[in-house]
Amino acid sequence: MNFSIAKLIRLPSYYFWHLSARVQFAIRGVKWPKHLTIKGPLGLSAIGRIELGDHITIVNDSKYNRAGINHPTQLVAGRDAILKIGNNVGMSGASIYAESSIEIGDHVLLGANARIYDTDFHPIHFQDRVAGAPAKTAAVVIGEHVWLAANVTILKGVHIGARSVIAAGSVVTSDIPKDCLAGGIPAKVIRKITENDLYNHPNSKLDNPN
Repeated sequence: MNFSIAKLIRLPSYYFWHLSARVQFAIRGVKWPKHLTIKGPLGLSAIGRIELGDHITIVNDSKYNRAGINHPTQLVAGRDAILKIGNNVGMSGASIYAESSIEIGDHVLLGANARIYDTDFHPIHFQDRVAGAPAKTAAVVIGEHVWLAANVTILKGVHIGARSVIAAGSVVTSDIPKDCLAGGIPAKVIRKITENDLYNHPNSKLDNPN
């Protein structure tokens, strides 16, 4: 078949980025999951192992999400590291960088520019940096049905319990229990999430026009 780069570029953007991602996955030995949606360019580095569940949506361009995506999503697993993402997960311009282990549960939402790191990247003491000493790492676990709002940063060693919500712009440095709303720098628990937070609950304080 006579095929050229010019023909590839003329493909509708969805198919272009979908095909581009498939090539990256194949080159890096990452299994392509069922029903993966890629919108825009994707950064993928899999020296370690990356495992993706089914029905994942990855948005990488602000024309597909007007919440203010700053860069394409980056999925990175360093040497001997594992990055595991569950089913029905959505992300927009996320940066997920594993040097040890990051596990993201099912039905998790990662808001625009959310960042999850299990490493300090560099040692704290300058002499260690000069000597090229390795950075500290600690596993990160994000429970199922968690929502990280826009520009949230999760640092090494953090475990976030199921169904919790982290407010926009927060930096999470320690564990957050399940069913909590947390926020701030560093993030602290603000309150529990209860049935009163349901949109149609009679005691809901949400703006429900019905």
